[in-house]
Amino acid sequence: MQRFVAELSLPIDKRDFEERWRADSVGNEKQPKVDFVFNGSRVSSAVHSDPSNVWPADSFHATFSATIRRLDRACNVRWL
Repeated sequence: MQRFVAELSLPIDKRDFEERWRADSVGNEKQPKVDFVFNGSRVSSAVHSDPSNVWPADSFHATFSATIRRLDRACNVRWL
């Protein structure tokens, strides 16, 4: 299991985000399951990966940020 925490500059609706995340993931069977917890502007991500198949942090950050920007181009992501 991997964990990532991001701080968003603007509020994003969790339901909208998860719908966009699923739509962006279609056809990518190699992508592990990810659970998101939204708490105000903070988003915690739990990636269900095993030690032999981790999601590189830079790649996860880029994928997450791209999904956020598809919802709101003005929203910035800061990784904690």
